[in-house]
Amino acid sequence: MPGKMALVNYHICRPDRCDDGVCRAVSKCPLKLITQEAPYEIPMTDPFACRGCGSCVQACSEKAICIAKM
Repeated sequence: MPGKMALVNYHICRPDRCDDGVCRAVSKCPLKLITQEAPYEIPMTDPFACRGCGSCVQACSEKAICIAKM
């Protein structure tokens, strides 16, 4: 059965436009599966654990995160 997962588009993601360089989507993931190593760094998702709830998609003001069907 195909699942869903969040993917970050690295060409669109602009953490410098988030408050203090901290990605808004990181704090919105209920399972804490999107992480950012340091402020102003591009966040990364855990595609194997992501359930595709879409919380990070709604939080990203740059629309750099999407839900993909696998």
